[in-house]
Amino acid sequence: MQSHILLTNYPIQEANRIYESDKLKYVLFDKEELDIETARAIINEAYIANENEKIIIVASNSFNIYAQNALLKVFEEPPSGVSFIVIAKMKSLLLPTIRSRMPIVNKALKQKLPHFLLDIRNLKLEDIYVFIKRIQKENINDLKLQIQSLYMDCIEAGIVFNKRESAMFEDALAWASKYERAYNVFLPLLLMVLNKIKNKKLKF
Repeated sequence: MQSHILLTNYPIQEANRIYESDKLKYVLFDKEELDIETARAIINEAYIANENEKIIIVASNSFNIYAQNALLKVFEEPPSGVSFIVIAKMKSLLLPTIRSRMPIVNKALKQKLPHFLLDIRNLKLEDIYVFIKRIQKENINDLKLQIQSLYMDCIEAGIVFNKRESAMFEDALAWASKYERAYNVFLPLLLMVLNKIKNKKLKF
């Protein structure tokens, strides 16, 4: 089998379904977040000799950037008889260098983008303060998805961003890939959005 990336809405469930179909052929690594320790275990497994074809399934909802970098070489030049299936929700969760090494099979169903966690049309400074305090203590699932939701809610609310402001959202997505804290990502974005609302006195 050729190594490939599989996009699906539920990576860990899909990985287990594939693994259960032939446990002798597949080796499964499924983690909520693919970390460097798991990456080392994957590399070690790849170099364990096997008489038959070995397919290593790597499935996660979140991929640590350092773990991905560690796996680059073995993905590019796997040992003889070894191939990989990397299962993720979105290709944007994977480094471009990994995406360029494997074909992508997209089985993910398109889902409607949810609204952001705050009501942008009625945004106030105190809302931002409470929100930032809350996410300092709690993790936000799908950080990239929430950044995209914030952007789309702003567009729907009639907020127009210039080139510099749009670049802030692009930067935020890059920071999310590097596992920046959620509150560090959202604070400048929300303050910028609030400033635009106040300056232009948008009427919703």
